[in-house]
Amino acid sequence: MKRIFYLILIFIMVTFYLTPISLADGGLFTQLYRDIYEPNQLAMIVFDDMVEKIIFQIDYEGDAEDFAWVIPVPGYPKLFSVEDDIFYELHKLTQPPPPSSFGCGWGAGVQTPGLEDEGVHVWEENQVGIYHTITLSATDPNSLVMWLNDNGYAFPAEGQEILDYYVQQNWFFVAMKIQHEETMNNSENYSGAIQPIGIMFFSDEMIYPLKISTLSVPSWGTEVLIYAFSDERVTFPGAAEEYNAIVTPDQLKEYPILQGLIDETFVLTKLRKNFSAEEMDEDLILLPVPKYIALGNIIDLNSPVGQFILIVGIFIFVLKTKKKNI
Repeated sequence: MKRIFYLILIFIMVTFYLTPISLADGGLFTQLYRDIYEPNQLAMIVFDDMVEKIIFQIDYEGDAEDFAWVIPVPGYPKLFSVEDDIFYELHKLTQPPPPSSFGCGWGAGVQTPGLEDEGVHVWEENQVGIYHTITLSATDPNSLVMWLNDNGYAFPAEGQEILDYYVQQNWFFVAMKIQHEETMNNSENYSGAIQPIGIMFFSDEMIYPLKISTLSVPSWGTEVLIYAFSDERVTFPGAAEEYNAIVTPDQLKEYPILQGLIDETFVLTKLRKNFSAEEMDEDLILLPVPKYIALGNIIDLNSPVGQFILIVGIFIFVLKTKKKNI
């Protein structure tokens, strides 16, 4: 009788676990659109020994000459170009079932150590892919707003408070414009996701700079999709987890762009959330998932079946504990 009870329990758990996996395989083109074209902000983060590498891709619609982008980071940044297909590779990698020396080619940049203009320090300039980039720091947010506007970044005056938030924490800023000969000569209009760019810096925490996006968030919100590589499964408040698995370098042989970025074993977590402007008042800190939450990946604790299995599991655990004590 005891053996039959355990067999029934295992059958219920296996059935419950496998059902959503079989449903998740359909609609490749819908999922492709959702992963690559729908999110307003796409990011891949690799966090290892207080070194963070973050690759950004955003939506932009308008003339290439009008494009301007400012990213705050907590440590001095090193920039590197990234091929367009990286997020397509991540999409493929994170589809069920899971798939059975660092070489990003950073440029040294044009060092400008002595350039300072009334509270704004220009550290270096680079050409990274299609972007002309300038690395900045500042001691005064008002001076930084003036510098950005004087140099063609059209930064809104109401953004001074947000810049002050980063200035007070001694963060650096990466200011970017599209500057590519073919693009500029043709006055090309962009619509949709533009070329990704990578930034590496030292950080105590795995962080995604979200707060500055409140200056450009549309009324319907901004969808953010993050692929996080770290030692542990991670999350942030309100995130919907769509994938988590251990990924080794051997598994990336079919993904040449990722293979150039990932040279050791990580846990890959795929997280998505649609943010309203009110929810973007802080940067995202990605933290390890508490161990008890892992059960929710296997059992839907809001369903009657999931609650039944949880109660039965607790009952069995209590019985075994009592037997050991006896």
